[in-house]
Amino acid sequence: MARIAFIQEEERTRFGIMILSAVLKSAGHQCEVFIDEKSEDIVNEVLQYRPDLISLSTMTPGITFALDMARKFRGRSDALIVMGGPHPTFYPEVIEEDCLDVICIGEGEDALRDLADALDAKTDFTGIQNLWVKKGGNIYKNEVRDLVDVNKLPPYDRDLYYAKFPELRDALTKQIFITRGCPFSCTYCFNHSMKKIYKDKGPFVRYQSVGKAIAEIKDLNDRYGMTWLQIIGDTINTDKKWFIEFLTEYKKTFTMPFLLNVRVDLVDEEMVRLMKEAGCERVDYAIENGDEWIRRNILKRMMSNEVIIRNGKLFNKYHIRVHTSNIIGVPHETIETVFSTIEVNRQVQPEHANCFILQPYPKTEINEYALKNGFLDEHYDYSKSVMGFQVDFAGSTDFIPLKMEHQREMVNLLYFFNCLIHYPWTDSVVRQLVKLPPNRFFKAVYIYPTIRQDIKYTNSWRRKCKSAGRLFQLLILGR
Repeated sequence: MARIAFIQEEERTRFGIMILSAVLKSAGHQCEVFIDEKSEDIVNEVLQYRPDLISLSTMTPGITFALDMARKFRGRSDALIVMGGPHPTFYPEVIEEDCLDVICIGEGEDALRDLADALDAKTDFTGIQNLWVKKGGNIYKNEVRDLVDVNKLPPYDRDLYYAKFPELRDALTKQIFITRGCPFSCTYCFNHSMKKIYKDKGPFVRYQSVGKAIAEIKDLNDRYGMTWLQIIGDTINTDKKWFIEFLTEYKKTFTMPFLLNVRVDLVDEEMVRLMKEAGCERVDYAIENGDEWIRRNILKRMMSNEVIIRNGKLFNKYHIRVHTSNIIGVPHETIETVFSTIEVNRQVQPEHANCFILQPYPKTEINEYALKNGFLDEHYDYSKSVMGFQVDFAGSTDFIPLKMEHQREMVNLLYFFNCLIHYPWTDSVVRQLVKLPPNRFFKAVYIYPTIRQDIKYTNSWRRKCKSAGRLFQLLILGR
């Protein structure tokens, strides 16, 4: 039996870790998760666990934390240090870091199980598919295996988190993840690269059977309870037949409301009506940019404003709350194209509009376009990049990576994005305010809607106070 320690930075359940733990435990291994945000001394906690394998799963914005953790264990533990997730999948050269022994390319369920089996049996693991292994001065680069059949996987190991972290167990909203893969190729996403990695390796877009999905939700509700269910995944309505069947069975089985993401261009009135009847309380969808030329030619999101607005208004008709996702700071962006994005949002009337600054990660199509067309410095420091955009109260993320005019005004428009959508009469005032340097008051306008949502939809007074404290800290201390 091998002992595996999963390490993460933030306090939340992570589906990748839960399914890896489920597969490993099914094979007889032992797993535990360690959360830096919840630990006073995570290094010693992990060392006391005496793992055989330390697993760090990371996206690109989390690579600094992951490598820092790996370095802290190098020399203090004999455990094999493995990194998986999107970052090593798309930047496998990270294996050259001295603190890493193994990286996993793509889906890791079978690969990590095979690695744990090999450690337990003390056999060679340099030839395991999906793994790049550094050993004896060599790097063994193995091919990926076929894509996972999601209907053959065990249930997610939620006890990994819920037994250790009561606040996660008692959260009003529980989440499920019942689809894998995306058929689209937006230029700011790594999806097109993932398709190349898995070419001829099986169906890329995969759905759990409706029966399996319903059974998972029932088990989750029976064991832990919930007020809302959040269904994770951007393309759940890509297969209309599957989605209609799922909504029909959900309506027969449950009364609890749910939240989910959709492709807005693929909805129709029948679908929205069934969503409402089944209990859909909130829907999230991406607009990204209100300029049709930018959306189609730069972002490769082949939908028109007419379709977005027409379909978006269906959710208003059936009284389903809407959250949208938007990006500013893309190639050819101007102040007026930002206002075009604001105007499309006004037409669909979202409860909340998330707005992010584009981060043109290397090896994405939009990065290549930006470099080729002079929008991006080839020596740009990607360590500054964050997940989409996060307000940094110290101001270190008050910038747009791409070269364009009126950058300061665009950053400030991000801060006023929700305000402008809900209060159009502020247009003329905001157009003058955005000429000022970014400041704590602008940032407070930006984070207030998110804090209001956090306070309204959590049952934890600690979380409510923490959210309110962020606003207070920003306004009073400026950070």
